[in-house]
Amino acid sequence: MDTAKKVKIKSLGVWFLMGSLLVIFLIYFGITVFYSCHFLPGTTINGVDVSGKDVEEVERQIAQEVSSYEIKIQAREGRTEIIKGKDIVLQPIFDGTIQRELRDQNCFAWPTGMVRDSKIEMETMVYYDKQALKHEVKKMDILDKSKMKKPQNATISEYTKEDGFKIIPEKDGTTVKVEKFMDVLRRAILKLQDTVSLEEEGCYTKAKRTGSSKKLKKLVKAMNKYAGASITYQFGDQEVVLDGETISQWLSADEEGNVQLSLEEVAAYVGKLAETWDTAGKPKKLQTSYQVEVTVNGGDYGWRIDQEKETEVLAQLINEGAAAAREPEYSKLANSRAGNDYGNTYVEVNLGVQHLFYYKNGELVLETDFVSGNAAKNWNTPEGAFGLYYKERNRTLRGQGYASPVSFWMPFNGGVGFHDATWRSSFGGSRYKNNGSHGCVNLPYSAAKTLYNNIEAGCAILVYDMPEAEIAAAQAKIQAENSQKDSDIQEENPQPGTGVQAEARIEAQTTNPAVGQPPAAEVR
Repeated sequence: MDTAKKVKIKSLGVWFLMGSLLVIFLIYFGITVFYSCHFLPGTTINGVDVSGKDVEEVERQIAQEVSSYEIKIQAREGRTEIIKGKDIVLQPIFDGTIQRELRDQNCFAWPTGMVRDSKIEMETMVYYDKQALKHEVKKMDILDKSKMKKPQNATISEYTKEDGFKIIPEKDGTTVKVEKFMDVLRRAILKLQDTVSLEEEGCYTKAKRTGSSKKLKKLVKAMNKYAGASITYQFGDQEVVLDGETISQWLSADEEGNVQLSLEEVAAYVGKLAETWDTAGKPKKLQTSYQVEVTVNGGDYGWRIDQEKETEVLAQLINEGAAAAREPEYSKLANSRAGNDYGNTYVEVNLGVQHLFYYKNGELVLETDFVSGNAAKNWNTPEGAFGLYYKERNRTLRGQGYASPVSFWMPFNGGVGFHDATWRSSFGGSRYKNNGSHGCVNLPYSAAKTLYNNIEAGCAILVYDMPEAEIAAAQAKIQAENSQKDSDIQEENPQPGTGVQAEARIEAQTTNPAVGQPPAAEVR
């Protein structure tokens, strides 16, 4: 191809390009001229699409919408209310604002309207009668105070063994914040919105405490820790378990959201334990060495829980959420939790016959006469169940008008105790009535020594008063009851010689009232 032809083709290309650019410019300019008096693409006024419309068209469209306007108010529980424009005298207002908005738009930027919306908000587009609006609102069922439900704060559930304490979420009420609602409604009408949601606009009174509250979560965690404590009390072979089902009833929260454990309830629980399991001061049954049962009243021997100390310890264990097996703190101890609290090691003191027995681990260690307190001077040795305080050698007992040195001193009730009385030549009988002690139990030297060498502090001392006549009567009654039982058995199952054998046994028991017991005055 020659040079002239190449130049010609190149020239035509330039002219074509320039022509294309001119066409594009004319199209762009023409559209720009159009949008100088029409709203750009993607333009809305108060939610009304006015794209490509001039002022008259926009005003006409607004007027049409106003004439049929109604707004739906969406409330909780699926309830709705509707206000119609005609009921509040809704009218359009054309005060030049639309023209100003049109003039203010950049008509040369019409291409951007293809990809980006332009939202215009106007508050002077319509007019309504404020009194009419109030009248319509007043008729709304959702604003009837008698039907409004107050919101419920998130709370803590009752304790259950399976789940402990849990957070119960707050509940939404239907109590409307009227001023807030009216403000939202007015703005919605001015913008010709067709719906307004009270939920979305925050027109409801909210619960002050929600389930997401950090303070509430912290409180529930702490309460579950306390209620998670499990304390197993051991009373011999019996157990009492204190767990969350009871502890949960003792818990509350203060104004700061901290757990409060009721010390009064803890103390009351310990008090009930003491009421059930304490034996100190309570009557005690004793199967005497005479095979007659007596009830020993008075004294302070037995188990006694130290309620103050135990309350303090128990509260601490609950605070720690501990799981523990324990015996309570005691202020007084006894020998046994099974059967009688004194077990099978005790001193049996019968004031009525001035005789005592000392059993150690069920074996008779000592049996002896004694002289007790002088009855004529009202210095009687007190009855009751007591625990030996301690034992001491070579003590001088002092009182008003006397000082008596003794080799063996074993007190069990204040200033009353066992001791040797070498100044006496004989013991037992009725000497105590006019020539008794100041209240102590006077023993022969050898008996006091044996008792001292075998007894330990805490041993039970069971003091009762049963004269020989009462013993004999009680034994006779028992023998009669046993005879009747034997007779009944013989009638049901007769055997040769049974009657003779029964008579022989009764005769033997009558001859020796303390049958089966070691001989009197035996000391070991």
